[in-house]
Amino acid sequence: MQSERIIQPRRKMALDFDKLRAGSTAKQTDPRKIFTTLKRDARFKRPLDEQSDVLDAWYARKNSKDITIKMNTGGGKTVVGLLCLQSSLNENLKPAVYITPDNFLVAQVIEEASALGIAATDNEKDPDFLSGRSIFVANVHKLINGRSVFGVGEKKIPIGAIVIDDAHACLNVVNEQFCIKAKSGSKVYESLLSFFEEDLKFQSPAGLLDLKADEPSSVMSVPYWSWQAHQDEVIALLHSEKNSKELEWTWPLLSESIPLCTCVFGGGRLEIAPHFVPIDRIPAFSSAQRRIYMTATLADDTILVSHFQANAAEIEKPIRPKGGGDIGDRMILAPQEINPNYTDVEIRQLISEISKSLNVVVIVPSKQRTDFWKTAASQILDKDNIQEGVGFLRAGHVGLTVLINKYDGVDLPGAACEMLVIDGLPETNGLLERLEMIYLDGTKRQLVRQVQRIEQGMGRGVRSSDDHCVVLLLGARLTQRLHQPEADAMFSSATRAQIALGKDVASQVRGKSIKELESILNLCLTQNDEWVEAGRNAIVNAPPITDANLDKSQVKLREAFDAARIHRYDVAAERAQDAVNGTADPQLKGYLKQQLAEYINFRNPAMAQELQLSALGINSRLLKPIAGATYNKLNAPTVGQAAAAVRFNERFLEANDLVIWINGLLDDLDWGEEGSKRFEAAVSELGKFLGFGSQRPEDEVGRGPDNLWALGGLKYLVIECKSGAVLADKISKADTNQLNGSMIWFTEKYDNSCSATPLMVHPKTVFEYAASPHADLRIINGLGLKRLRDAVRAYSVSLATSGRFKEQREVEIQLQHHNLSANSIVALCSVAQWTK
Repeated sequence: MQSERIIQPRRKMALDFDKLRAGSTAKQTDPRKIFTTLKRDARFKRPLDEQSDVLDAWYARKNSKDITIKMNTGGGKTVVGLLCLQSSLNENLKPAVYITPDNFLVAQVIEEASALGIAATDNEKDPDFLSGRSIFVANVHKLINGRSVFGVGEKKIPIGAIVIDDAHACLNVVNEQFCIKAKSGSKVYESLLSFFEEDLKFQSPAGLLDLKADEPSSVMSVPYWSWQAHQDEVIALLHSEKNSKELEWTWPLLSESIPLCTCVFGGGRLEIAPHFVPIDRIPAFSSAQRRIYMTATLADDTILVSHFQANAAEIEKPIRPKGGGDIGDRMILAPQEINPNYTDVEIRQLISEISKSLNVVVIVPSKQRTDFWKTAASQILDKDNIQEGVGFLRAGHVGLTVLINKYDGVDLPGAACEMLVIDGLPETNGLLERLEMIYLDGTKRQLVRQVQRIEQGMGRGVRSSDDHCVVLLLGARLTQRLHQPEADAMFSSATRAQIALGKDVASQVRGKSIKELESILNLCLTQNDEWVEAGRNAIVNAPPITDANLDKSQVKLREAFDAARIHRYDVAAERAQDAVNGTADPQLKGYLKQQLAEYINFRNPAMAQELQLSALGINSRLLKPIAGATYNKLNAPTVGQAAAAVRFNERFLEANDLVIWINGLLDDLDWGEEGSKRFEAAVSELGKFLGFGSQRPEDEVGRGPDNLWALGGLKYLVIECKSGAVLADKISKADTNQLNGSMIWFTEKYDNSCSATPLMVHPKTVFEYAASPHADLRIINGLGLKRLRDAVRAYSVSLATSGRFKEQREVEIQLQHHNLSANSIVALCSVAQWTK
């Protein structure tokens, strides 16, 4: 009998992998070497050249507390950020945190980490995160809020290394968290308005009336001397409401900084916020050993200092990949620069036709502007439905999509967006930002913020170096701003190269029809070989930018703010004085002087008032000191209307510049609730453009009309602008009384040799029963405003077409021909009261 063979089960050989990993590579800190050790998805063959450039540069400087990494959209920033954090964990700097602007991007980062082979979690209580074995990924709101899981005023969860991804997109959230807001009718709003009503009335009686009427465009700041004097009452009020919905999330962050805050009323709401963010209220962030800021577009690096208290010396040299090859192909054009006679309707029709076969995305600054696109739009997206709408774009053809005020945080790769339209200038979101824009209107500081958001928007449609997108910049005001000589230098190097290429295209097709423009756009849309080669050469040959764009005055003011927080007002004044001394622009210098006076007021109120008066002397839009502002009488130009108009035209280098500028002006000179301040500013500029003397007394000294024109021969126009009264049935008693009061003001300031015509800009010509209009009052109604706009446009086009806009005789002839001379302009655009 054959015996059976018994097979023994095979024993598994146990290996001690800890011993195997205990060699020199167990705690590798070089991020590029870490990459090779990861069990990663097949798509990660090796780091891209751009990623390698950045990782090597970061590793050489990794011990700096603050580092900025700038990579173009699609350059692989997420992988870089994850590898930098893994390197830090391997060096035992833990825990590690990766911050994104929103939850949508949190999911993307965790997915990318998983594919890369790096452990990541979205749970701050995960033991692997706390022990340094995984990276915590969260949106910025999770880090910065009044109940932060990391601790407010104390450190609940420490941070060893942190990445702030899309740093520019995170800034809005940071601003929101360090700003107390309340609406009219709330206890906070009504109590503070009662506290400061007399102070606001002193600044501007008419402005206070607008506040009380909840005018959308109204904005007024409580004078800092009054704010400081009432700190006990203010803090007691806010403390009593700390658990209310207005303060529950912000009070813990701002409770120690209230004396250094600015309080602004406007449009039926208020905002209270400091000049700079006291980010150390989140100690875990402020004490983190490594803080890495990643961004694709950051025209103004100063905001890293103002918002995150970054060390200016360390972020002055941002890390960038070599060259600009990590950005996709973009044809960037401003159609109204090609031909200023293109109408918005013509351009919309062209874009609508293209959207029938391709996905087109239009970014508009406000909900109001969506009305223009409704007939062509397949979907309109705001913060509530944007994720779903973006999903549709990525899934297939949608057509034309409108995004409302969303310039960052949206990825639209490939066919999701082959044409991107930036329609109009980005608008300010908050009252404090709007106030600063009023103070700094027309300055480089204002322009750089607008350029920042425009470049953010332009980055939505190109998400990799293989991607392509046509970018159209629409709107007269947007074209006007980007036409300013200093605007070009504010863009990133690659974007600047693409804009320059677009301008070369524009110069070759200038004046062509809208139909011919379509064939130019198709060069990019169809990826024409010659166009692609030209685009790549432009980027590769773009001059590199090595230094950060730092506003030295803001850096000094940040130091002043930090000193004032510990009651070192002497140091604060010194730093603020340094900022003033280092500034040449008069308008900005005045604004900085006001901030200097604010710090001095804590110790020496009398000196602060003297300084405030000095600040007002060079920037008339600032706060009026207790002693009031001195009014300087307006005179017509002594050289005469035509010669003065020619002097104004000297600013235009060529005829196209003139037409672009006037198109922007006329954009503002239109009806609408939101744009009434822009309307007043446009009236002022129009007066100067036509060769008249022009002032804004109510804006400059807090008394008098919205606008005053000196026509010559001691004749004046006293103008009240009610461009926002689009829903009014009749001219109200309050508006009538305001113009009557302005006429009384005129007779007080000017002697009997001067005469004035009261002029009201209002869509209606019939008054309320209780109104008592001035006997000589005339009205620029809807038809009158159209006549004025048409005449100004025709006058400008005539001068531009002839090229003789700097010749006095030609200007005089055209002023007369278009009824824009001092003798005929009132009859051209206004009607008598009660006219039907």
